Order: sequence, then structure tokens, then C-alpha cells
Amino acid sequence: MAGRGRGAEEGEGVTAGVSERLLFAATVPDEATPVSLPAPRPAAEILLPDGGAARQPSPPAAVERIRRQFRLASFPALRRSVAEAATTELDRGIAFLLVPVFLAAGVILYFSLGAEPDLYRPLAAAALMAICAAVSRSWPKTHLVFMAALFCALGFVAAKVETWRAATPMLGSEIQTRLTGRVVIAEEMANGRVRLTIDLISTAHPQLRYAPDRVRLSARRIPPEMKAGSLVTGYARLLPPTGPVRPESYDFSFDSYFSGIGGSGFFLGDPQVIPTTDPPAGTSIASTIENARENIADHIRSTVGGPEGEIAAALIVGIRAGIPEDINEAMRRTGTGDLGHRSHPGIAA
Repeated sequence: MAGRGRGAEEGEGVTAGVSERLLFAATVPDEATPVSLPAPRPAAEILLPDGGAARQPSPPAAVERIRRQFRLASFPALRRSVAEAATTELDRGIAFLLVPVFLAAGVILYFSLGAEPDLYRPLAAAALMAICAAVSRSWPKTHLVFMAALFCALGFVAAKVETWRAATPMLGSEIQTRLTGRVVIAEEMANGRVRLTIDLISTAHPQLRYAPDRVRLSARRIPPEMKAGSLVTGYARLLPPTGPVRPESYDFSFDSYFSGIGGSGFFLGDPQVIPTTDPPAGTSIASTIENARENIADHIRSTVGGPEGEIAAALIVGIRAGIPEDINEAMRRTGTGDLGHRSHPGIAA
């Protein structure tokens, strides 16, 4: 029995081994034998304990149904809340506070145009919006829309009129000439040079046919007696105002145009003061005010000292040329660049 048991176990082992080999061999498909795989079960079915399958709702359909229910339930409430908030803000006077916003929108629209528009179309648009706003007073919502459009049109017209009013003659190309003019502002810069804003009286060698009315020049040194209102002459290199140094940065030509400055540059030598006894009418008051500002700035610089004194002078009397360039750059990056002077590239030469 022991022999038979042992032989039986060996026979069973051989049979089991063959069965396992056959089992594994059956799982490897032969190239010539087609293999039929079971059909995939739909994703929407789930297996039950008894082996059956049950249908479940697809996730996209369920999500869409929840969204639809939420939308139907919340949209009226949201609409009522927005209407109540708008009514409350209008009762508090928010419409009046939005007037400068819509005016600024019209100004931005004007300066974003690629070509200069005429004046008649903005005036016609403003007149049309005014008529529509007057007619629609019985419909408050429509009336508010037309009023917003009216203020946008008025901002557009205001920007156009201001551009027309400035009408600053701008230098067309780089040139060297001898100029004579009257000093409007004399500012000491952080690099030791002096920046002069000069109203041109005449030019020579060559004489400019379309000379700008006002230029801004820098000089290494100026005579001690030179001040606002002095008549000066000298040989200078004039440059037209340039655009932004990099895209979306500060536009020097834009600021120069609305500041009345048609060119910039530097004196090739030291400017000379021309003695005069009868300054033109109107310049004496402006020169007195400018000299007072310079005296106050000098007092602040001597009392505070350093870059802090220059910043204090810029805040109090608006003389900003003495602020160091590294501080100017830091203030530009932090959005406080209006405190510091944005020096023109042509002036630093």
C-alpha cells in the first residue's frame, strides 16, 4: 500500500504537472488558432452578488442633471440679489462716482487709436448720446446706459481738444545750432550737470525754419548769475523727443508734447548769459515763482541732505532732477515713479 500510495502520488504529480502545462499552454494563443475574447461589459453596468448586472446612471448625465437643477434653483435668486445690490448702490450715488471712470474710458479710447481722428465725429456721437439719454429718462436702465456712453464720448472729445490745444511744435530731426533763449527752469541733476528748460527766441548757423518753442538742454556748468528769467545763448545739439525705450514703458515724446517741450539735447560748451534790463511782460512773475521754488529746494537739500533731501524737495516743490538714477529706477518699478524725474536719454549725454 505504501508502494501504491507512493506510485499513486507520483502518478497524480505527473498528471497534475501535465495538466498545468496544458493549462498554461492553452492560455498562449496559437498564430493559426483564432482566439475569442469575452465581450466587454458596458461601463454603465455593475456586477451583483448573484452574478447578474444592474444598470447605473452614467456620470455625465448625473452631473448635467445636478447642474441643471442648481441652475434652475439659483439663477432667480442670483438675479434678485444682483438687482437688489445694483438698486442699493444707485441709491447711494454710485452713478455719480462712475462719471470719471467713463470719462477716463473715453480718454483711453482716444489715445489707443493708431491714427488721429477728426473732431466732428466725436462731437456728433456725444450729441446723439445726449439726445438718447434725454429721451430715455422714462426707462432708468436704458437711461443709465446712454449716460455712460455720453460720458465716454465726452472723455474722447476732451482728449481731442486737449491735444489740439497743446499743439506743441516738435523737432523733426537731430541738428546742431546756436540758439538764444530765456531760461524757464534751471535744475541741478544728480550726476553734477544742470538741466535747463529754455524758451527759444532765435536760432542761427543754421537757422531752423520750424524751431520748437521750448527745449530742454543739459550743461556741464552754468554761470553763477544764471537763474530763471536769464537770457542765454550757446551752441547746442538738439534731438527730437524719442518714444518708449522698451515696449509698454514710459513714453518720453508723449510727456514732452503735453509739457510743451519740442526737443531736448545738450550744450556743446558752457552757455553764456546775455545781459538784459527789460524782461518781457509776464516772465518776471513766472521767474520770481521759479526762483522761489529753487530757493526752497536748496534750503531743503541743505537741511535734510542726501537722496532723502532730493525726494523731500520733489514732494514739496516739485524739483525732481536731483534724485539719483538708482532711486528713480526703484520708484519706477514700484509704481511711484512720478516722484522722481524720468530723465530723457538725450539729456544724459
